[in-house]
Amino acid sequence: MFFRLYLGINWENWCKLSRNIYHYGKDIGIHRDRRLQASLVVILIFALVSLLHLVPELQWLLVGLTLVLTVQMFRMLMTKPANPVMENDTYLPPVSIVVPAKNESVVLEDLVHSLFNVDYPSDRLDIWIVDDGSIDDTPAILSNLQTQFPNLQVFSRQLTNGKSAALNAVFPCTKGEILLICDADAQLPVNILRRTIPLFKNKSIGAVQVRKSIFNLHTNFLTRCQQMEMICDSFLQSHRIAVGGMSELRGNGMLLRRELIEKCQGWNEDTVTDDLDFCFKLYLVGSEIEFVTSLVIQEEGVITWKQLWHQHCRWAEGGYQRFLDYFPQILTLGWKKEIDLLLFFLLQFLLPIALIPDLLWSIFYSDRPVLWPLQTILSLILTSAFIAGLYQYQNLRGLSLLWATIQGSLYMVHWIPVMMVVTLRMCVQKQRSRWIKTQHRGKNNYYNFK
Repeated sequence: MFFRLYLGINWENWCKLSRNIYHYGKDIGIHRDRRLQASLVVILIFALVSLLHLVPELQWLLVGLTLVLTVQMFRMLMTKPANPVMENDTYLPPVSIVVPAKNESVVLEDLVHSLFNVDYPSDRLDIWIVDDGSIDDTPAILSNLQTQFPNLQVFSRQLTNGKSAALNAVFPCTKGEILLICDADAQLPVNILRRTIPLFKNKSIGAVQVRKSIFNLHTNFLTRCQQMEMICDSFLQSHRIAVGGMSELRGNGMLLRRELIEKCQGWNEDTVTDDLDFCFKLYLVGSEIEFVTSLVIQEEGVITWKQLWHQHCRWAEGGYQRFLDYFPQILTLGWKKEIDLLLFFLLQFLLPIALIPDLLWSIFYSDRPVLWPLQTILSLILTSAFIAGLYQYQNLRGLSLLWATIQGSLYMVHWIPVMMVVTLRMCVQKQRSRWIKTQHRGKNNYYNFK
């Protein structure tokens, strides 16, 4: 397999040992201490960048890596994705919709109405709201909603140890062969099940993710940019699948096959991003993830920079820690997925932290930066995804398309300090970060934001 490092160690035994250690920690409730792994990564990156500056001849290795990634980039951008959506009135397996909710009194009524508007046979559908230790009016509102919707089921728990734990707790109560997981601020399309469930007739598909959209996109600059970011992400996810790479679940609007949830031993409770962690679990048991772009599930975008910072730091930490948790098992997925992983791990997580020593060498030793080829690849990928995504999904043309792409590209720069802070923080932070809840205003209130 690509990038397989033997170093005198039997690879299969090493992967088996890693899995056993991981599951042992999960079973006894231990939070992993990732400081050593995170520190080793940072030290290695600083050392490699310094070596590139000290020994210019080694920059040819960077040129070779850049060529490999450039080929992968063009393969990904130029390949046309298939349209996986279809309808099949004969394939109607039992489905459970599960929504963890903690202090979500503002959005619950809209959510429940949206859930019960979904077009699917009621005798094959069970709907669950997990009241995850709420201290606001959530319990009372759910009780009132149950009188209006007798089929609404509420699972109440006092523990507040995260979304993964809430999903694990309610899972034995659900009956569906397929589970649809949504966030409390979700607004579902009526035909979401009719047009995604048939995909599971393909036994290789273990999960389906529906494209996300921001319903309060006109509130301010941040919400407009979050909408563009989701469009860019949808374009990239569908094209990664088209070249045999990996796709990712996005938490809201993800459908999972029950038997694979059991095979993966549920959700990892030692993560701040249950969806990103579960992606690796699915791929490691030999399953695939499908990404549907022609259906849209709506959610509320954050409206302040502070909220955005906390949210994106959580996403970055969860995305990064799964590489630490599942290494080296993820290097057994086949060369197409391994190159895809290399491209996005390098550009998303390693490049931002590598910019620090590269900048220091440039400032203090008047040396020219060596990472510009990788920065160029990242810029090309994001710019192409913004242009193509906005053209396809938001129907922008001409100057409107150009201006939106410029705004979106400038907005995406904030991910660099986010990644830097998270990567360095994980070197000194013993446990995962404390989860900071995203406060929702509700669909009827965001127009009043000033």
